[in-house]
Amino acid sequence: MTRLIIFIHLLGAFLTAQPTGREIMEKLDQIKKPMDIQTRIKMTSISTKGEKESTRSRVLTSLEKRYEDGRYNMKSLLRFLEPKEIKGTGFLTWDKIGFDFDDQWLYIPALKKVKRIRAADKNRSFMGTDFSYEDLSGRDLDSDEYELLGEGIIHGTECYQIKAKPIEKGTQYSARIVWVDKEYYLIKRVEFFNKKENRFKILDIPTHVKNGDYWTATKMIMKNLKKAHRTELEILKVDYDQGLKDNVFTESFLKR
Repeated sequence: MTRLIIFIHLLGAFLTAQPTGREIMEKLDQIKKPMDIQTRIKMTSISTKGEKESTRSRVLTSLEKRYEDGRYNMKSLLRFLEPKEIKGTGFLTWDKIGFDFDDQWLYIPALKKVKRIRAADKNRSFMGTDFSYEDLSGRDLDSDEYELLGEGIIHGTECYQIKAKPIEKGTQYSARIVWVDKEYYLIKRVEFFNKKENRFKILDIPTHVKNGDYWTATKMIMKNLKKAHRTELEILKVDYDQGLKDNVFTESFLKR
């Protein structure tokens, strides 16, 4: 009887030691982040037909600034540098606290026009890539419910497997399965499920580097499982805490 009681005690201690899905996502959210970050990115779209692949590459800059004013989590600006035909194209996002959808604007230099992205268009492809406008938005921790499904190995790293289900119905996804590095709490993979609960996209983040206090993903691969198509992002250069001004993240600056 004594042994049974001890076993039950130990089992209870083990079970309570397991973090919940929510607790894991909270730890991920608490990783130290720079107040602003500037990156130079190579974006490559790859189509596969049989054994043949066709590629299209672009280069862009990404500017991000975090806020602590209670209104915004972050503001970001993407600006295409190459090739010539899309140079100057810009994309502005304001990640608002407590809202399911961010404010987003797309600027096309050839049209000299800024287009506001409507909520109905959030599931559309961004610039012909495998990322949608929604994928480029922030997402509040409280927008989803989390369930720890188990553990596994992704890119040679031991990870937690967490299911995130949206509380509201505004998103195009019925669920996401997020794989989180158990040691450093970095996202290594995200699996996206459509409204029919079929997995149709996978975002892989195989490599991260730590510069000073900050972790940065150096490569990201978004695969569309239905179209035999993928988009790869490679970080060419990164700078932290350069003191980006607020006016960088405005519609007037977007049109420059």
